[in-house]
Amino acid sequence: MTYSGVMFSAHQDIPRQSLYEILASSDEVNSLDFSDLDFRDMDLSGKSFTGCRFSRCVFVNVKLDRSKMRMCFLDFARFSRCTLTGSDIQFTSFAGVHVNDTSFENSDLLHDNFNGLLAGNVNFSDSDLYNSRFVMATLKDTSFQNCNLKKTMFHQTTRVKVSFKSSNTREAIFDKGEEPE
Repeated sequence: MTYSGVMFSAHQDIPRQSLYEILASSDEVNSLDFSDLDFRDMDLSGKSFTGCRFSRCVFVNVKLDRSKMRMCFLDFARFSRCTLTGSDIQFTSFAGVHVNDTSFENSDLLHDNFNGLLAGNVNFSDSDLYNSRFVMATLKDTSFQNCNLKKTMFHQTTRVKVSFKSSNTREAIFDKGEEPE
């Protein structure tokens, strides 16, 4: 089932409970605003989202494995103990997101905005991050092992215990004179 709303309607007339029901019953969701909602202990694997807004949402123990996102906004959301493995996420904004104990392993994360990301114990291993941005991100205990980092920007990032093992860091963009760990 597919659900399409009016793109980014500021005054969406859908009650919160109905948004949860739409999310549970639809495989494809287009142009809905889920901002400020909490998602806990849910399995949203395999769902497709286009033009949806999840700004300031809280995701705790949520599975989004094999999910597809296009042009979505997750600005200032929080993820804790979530999985987005095998996902296809493109042209999506994770600006200012806090992510802890979460995996994006084996995903296509193309042209995504991770600017201002605060990440702790996050796994991006075996992912394609082509042309994504991590400007002013704080990355702690984060793995980018065996990733495609071509044109991926890491400007003004703080990195503690970050692994880039077997990734093409020479094709990534770091601050002048800076070497990845």
